[in-house]
Amino acid sequence: MSYRTIASTDSENEHFSESIDMRPKNKCEKTHEKKQNKMNASYRDNVTERLRSEEFDVELINSLTFRQGDCVVTIKTPFEEKGKELWVIAHYKVANIENVPVKDRWKFSEATVRLYTSDESKDQTLHTGLNETMQTIFDKLLTDPKRQTIKSKKTV
Repeated sequence: MSYRTIASTDSENEHFSESIDMRPKNKCEKTHEKKQNKMNASYRDNVTERLRSEEFDVELINSLTFRQGDCVVTIKTPFEEKGKELWVIAHYKVANIENVPVKDRWKFSEATVRLYTSDESKDQTLHTGLNETMQTIFDKLLTDPKRQTIKSKKTV
């Protein structure tokens, strides 16, 4: 396929002056595309094989992690019932995470709690307290006159 460029003269004979080849150049060959796709597929296969052979710890563990001087202390307790809810609460000092990428901020938390709860009566006081805390946070955010509400579709 070739096209001619339009010249800037008024003559009918010179209206189309030179031909330019508009065919795509074969810089990207199909074999390169196949090789790249095959490499991605084998990567997925490798991951799948490793995940199948890997044994994952499915034990539910409550944990409290906090900073103490230059150390990080973690306290873990087993959760023996079937968990109904998981609460994750993290506390950060803004000065410590100002220039830290979002994905790495967890490393700088002052304290983080991971807590499984059940419908057992022993967890009801905890449920009530956590729900009251959440309600207090909702009230603060929803009464802010400068708030913005963004609705998006749920992703799976």
